[in-house]
Amino acid sequence: MVVTDQACAGPPDERCTVITSDELLADMARALLPDARYRVEAIFPPGQCPGHYDIKFSDIEKIQKAGLVIYSRSMTLMGKPGARRLLIDSEGRNWMAPDSYLLGVERLAQGLAGHFPEHGQEIEHRRQAVTRLVREEAQKLKERMQKAGIEGLPVLASSMQKELLTWMGFRVAGVYGRPEALSARDAARLVKTGKAERVVAVVDNLQSGPEAGIRIAEALGRPHIVLTNYPSEEGYPAALRNNVEAVLNALGCK
Repeated sequence: MVVTDQACAGPPDERCTVITSDELLADMARALLPDARYRVEAIFPPGQCPGHYDIKFSDIEKIQKAGLVIYSRSMTLMGKPGARRLLIDSEGRNWMAPDSYLLGVERLAQGLAGHFPEHGQEIEHRRQAVTRLVREEAQKLKERMQKAGIEGLPVLASSMQKELLTWMGFRVAGVYGRPEALSARDAARLVKTGKAERVVAVVDNLQSGPEAGIRIAEALGRPHIVLTNYPSEEGYPAALRNNVEAVLNALGCK
C-alpha cells in the first residue's frame, strides 16, 4: 500500500522534516530526497554507539513531529511501525561496505518513493546518481589498496568491521565483540591467534569501543587502527575514503 505525503502536505516552500535513527540512514536520505522539499536530521551522533545513547525528551519531540521517521530494526526507541515510520533492515550487513551501502540506498529509495510518490521519479534519478558516484569512488579506493599489496593480509578486528575489511582485501583471522564482552581469556586467545597468523594490524570500531583491541595490538607489536561505522555530515564517500586512508597510513602505505 502506498502511504502518501499527508504528513508533509504543507505549503510548497515549507520543508518536510525527516528524522532518521542514525547518520548513515540520514546520509542515504539526504542523497535521495530533494533538498528544497525535505530536511533530514539524525537522532544518534555518528561517533557514538546507538546502544550507549540516552535518548532525550527533545529527541522524542522531534520524532513525534516528524513527517517521516526512518530507522533500522535494532532502533526500538524510534517507535512502532506505522504510517509515518519506515523500517530499513540491514539484515546484519555493515552498510559502510560499498555493496551493502548501495543495497541500503536501493531499499530506502523504494520506501521513500512509497511514502512520497510525487517525488518518486526524482528519488530514482538520485538513486542512480548515488550508485554511480559510490561505485566510482569504491573502484578507485580498491585499486589503491590493491597497489598497496593489502590483498590477503591477515588482521584481527572488531566483528563490526569484518565486512568492510574483507571488502578492502584483508583476511580477517579473528574477531571480537564490544569491550565490555572482551575477557582476559578472549584477549589471550586473540594474541595467540595473531601470532600464529602473523597479523599486520588490529582494527577497532569507533562506535562500539575504539580502545577494545589496543592491548592486543601492543602485545603483538602491530598497528592499532580505528575505523568508523557511520559517516559524518561530510557524507559516505568521504567516510569511506577516511577509513581507507587510516588503514594505508597505519601500514605505512602511500
